Amino acid sequence: MALIEYLDRDDWRDAMRRSFEGAIALLQRDRWKMTSSAIDDMRSWLTNGGINRVQIQIDQQMDNYRLASERQREVRNFLEQLVQENQRSLIQLMADGVIPWNQVDFFMAGGISESQFDEMWRQISANGNPFEAWMLANGYSHETIDHIYRLIDSWLIKAELQHFKHPIDHTLN
Repeated sequence: MALIEYLDRDDWRDAMRRSFEGAIALLQRDRWKMTSSAIDDMRSWLTNGGINRVQIQIDQQMDNYRLASERQREVRNFLEQLVQENQRSLIQLMADGVIPWNQVDFFMAGGISESQFDEMWRQISANGNPFEAWMLANGYSHETIDHIYRLIDSWLIKAELQHFKHPIDHTLN
């Protein structure tokens, strides 16, 4: 059955979770594997437009199916919850180019608003370091922060991106 057919049932949350997380799992392991229609819908939407495409398709299908307004609102809220619960996997799939990257999806998956991003960008542009400031404000030690920077540097090297050396002097931003 197609995903929309499940959304009118009492167990719609389970079906939507299975479809969303099943699509993510397939995209991580075997993008072309045969699967159910509901998972295939979700997989197709994710790979052909990302989270935004999933929202648009579900909204369109709910309207066409004449799903009750309250259920439509519940479905939209649950989709947002699923995105947050699976943010690491979604961002990784965006980084790998499996799910097309776009700013709206990145903000949604990262749990950040555009205004928060703009503020971080302003700080970075002024030679600030909002990531490190947040880590310090939340009790992370300089040693832990240095370890995280080493992990990031290692990933950048593996990804063949330019290597940035974090300054040892913690008074510098």
